[in-house]
Amino acid sequence: MKMASLIDNDGQRRMKILNRSLLMTALIVASLSASAANAAKGKAQQIKLVNTGTIGSASEKYSRTIARHLCRFIPGKPKITVQSIVGAGGIKAINFAYNAMPRNGLNILLPPDTLVLSQALWPKAVKYNPSHFAWIGSVSAANRVFALRTDSNLTSAKDIRGKRLIIGYTDRTDMSYIIPKLMRDIVKTDIRLVAGFKTARKTIGEMEKKAHVGAAFDWLTWNTIVPHWFKKTGNFATPLVQIGYYRDPLLKTLPMLHEITNKQDHTLVKLVSTPGAIGYSLLLPPRSPKGALKVLRTAFDEMVKDKQFIGDIRKQRLRLLPSSGLRIQKIVDDVVKTTSANNKARLRSIIFAK
Repeated sequence: MKMASLIDNDGQRRMKILNRSLLMTALIVASLSASAANAAKGKAQQIKLVNTGTIGSASEKYSRTIARHLCRFIPGKPKITVQSIVGAGGIKAINFAYNAMPRNGLNILLPPDTLVLSQALWPKAVKYNPSHFAWIGSVSAANRVFALRTDSNLTSAKDIRGKRLIIGYTDRTDMSYIIPKLMRDIVKTDIRLVAGFKTARKTIGEMEKKAHVGAAFDWLTWNTIVPHWFKKTGNFATPLVQIGYYRDPLLKTLPMLHEITNKQDHTLVKLVSTPGAIGYSLLLPPRSPKGALKVLRTAFDEMVKDKQFIGDIRKQRLRLLPSSGLRIQKIVDDVVKTTSANNKARLRSIIFAK
């Protein structure tokens, strides 16, 4: 590595007194740069952040907010640009990240939170192993919440057993379809799904018009589109159950799906709950430089505690409920390792049954 640009005529003397932390910083910058010369100057190359969201989606908003702030915590403060790759419920982008994205530490993906679940449901379309990715961290968990109109007179998860419910959804690859189909089987509820309404906003709008009685969306979506529904003054809808790895701190008394189902079904519930844990995460493709992963995890951990970033998140009406890259990695590795082929096949038979 050429260090000429970092030293003056007394460079040789100064190099001898560089402490270990400065040397580590130089190595980390080098891992994020294409050339050793740029790293020595403290200049990292441009970083590309790919997401799978359409314009205006939460995924796209999180990506652009992260791009504005993460760079401030990376040595050299590289510019971060955002690109969207949409299609096939995000599988197209994940396949690209796994098989074709450059492994230089300069390319990051904000994947759909369903990437583990997609491997089980669409094995022929999936060309990746979720546990091979290097997880940087998650800015927010995304538990799904199954909610019904209050005029259904069903106020708890136990009340829905054996009841006929007309539920709306967006499309057959979305959690708004997958969760009701699973609940129909393991909660023993007569759920009938009506044709997809394309977007969560449209689905919720049709719920207000009483075209259907309920839906399953993440809590951010509910609170962004119709926050007044769940207040005592509005009281238009009632959350009945949440689906995720951990209880949402804003829904401390709302039961988790595994709490109202039989133990024999918990493996399926665990798999379908992974989107809640993954949330809005960042990852690197397999075999990316370990130095890059280390600096990006450090930068991420600093970013989510930064007042400027927190203020921007609030301004965007987004949630901040961060998890470390190590925590996400452990969850993904555990689910991939412990979900048997038989359980995957059983889940497919439930979700794709007419």
